[in-house]
Amino acid sequence: MRAPAKQNPDSHSWKPVPDPEGRFSSGIPDFDHLLGGGFRRGSLALFETDETVGLEDLDLLLFPTYLNALYQSRGIVAVLPARDSPHDFRVRMIRFVTRRRFDSRVRIFDYAGEDEGLSYVVNLRDPDSDPLQPNRDPKAKKRAINKAVAAERAAEGGRKRPFVEVVAFEVFDTLLGSENALKLFFQGTKRTRQLGNLGVGILGPGVGCAAGIRRMADTEFRVHRDDVGLLIRGVRPAFSTHVVSSDRSMGPPNVAFVPRPS
Repeated sequence: MRAPAKQNPDSHSWKPVPDPEGRFSSGIPDFDHLLGGGFRRGSLALFETDETVGLEDLDLLLFPTYLNALYQSRGIVAVLPARDSPHDFRVRMIRFVTRRRFDSRVRIFDYAGEDEGLSYVVNLRDPDSDPLQPNRDPKAKKRAINKAVAAERAAEGGRKRPFVEVVAFEVFDTLLGSENALKLFFQGTKRTRQLGNLGVGILGPGVGCAAGIRRMADTEFRVHRDDVGLLIRGVRPAFSTHVVSSDRSMGPPNVAFVPRPS
């Protein structure tokens, strides 16, 4: 008996949602409607979560945005939440996108020496000098910058398309302290706007510079889980609480927003 052929994730899992003029689609039509068409190019979208929100919840909410970028030949650079790892993130993503597409256009910054040697991991931990410290060895600093530049080139591709920048703010807040982290975020947000990229910020609980991050965000959402399911509420733009769930008619990773029952 012949074994069933392996399915190509790119052949059936995701159909890109077109980007409106001057915007990036979230990959979730219901979300785009609430946003007035999608995320503005060169903007920072901030997702504020609490202790109830896990990695599976973030995947449910954000994978459509990531996939919509990858299927339209736009890349991703990411600083993942501390509880995630580059390898595990890739394992979850390649259920819906080919390994080749992921490995060529996704770059994950790592500051802990995790998953070293993988093509999609940008290891910025120098064995001789911590590249995050202001008094670091100039050679270590140069190596870190060169790695970051190479990662962005991979994400933008030969046509230099805008890409998605994902930042879990807890990482830099922990490594640098709130004041230095906020300065870094400010510089990064300015550059995101200049390049016309999409910034996706994940703000978990206990981040010391949270107030400053909120001031820099263009859109802001509160994400929470209770007995109804995963919930999202718009702060900017303001919209009422919606339940985030898999689209029943299309299946994962497609997502629907449904107003929370009163």
